[in-house]
Amino acid sequence: MEETRKEEILARSKRENRNGDERERTIRIQGESFSLIFILLMGIVLIAWKRVHGLPDEDVLAMFWMSCLASRVYRLSQRRDKSDGITAVISLAFLVCNLVKFFQITG
Repeated sequence: MEETRKEEILARSKRENRNGDERERTIRIQGESFSLIFILLMGIVLIAWKRVHGLPDEDVLAMFWMSCLASRVYRLSQRRDKSDGITAVISLAFLVCNLVKFFQITG
């Protein structure tokens, strides 16, 4: 009886720690968030530079909207929240708009 209880606890512990412990997950998430801030800042710098020099910026904007869309789709798959669906559709519309402009300019 005691051995069965130990095996159950061990199995539960393995399931809970399959993706790493809570500290590791927190560090990974914070690291990804930190890097996204710098990507956003670089995107702002690139867009500003392109606009000052009269260059098209649809490529940078398409990457930004793709990132937003991917985030919303993931959240939608996890939470099924209506607001995530709405913002996913808005992000998709801006992404398509910027891609169409980009391919018109380069084509």
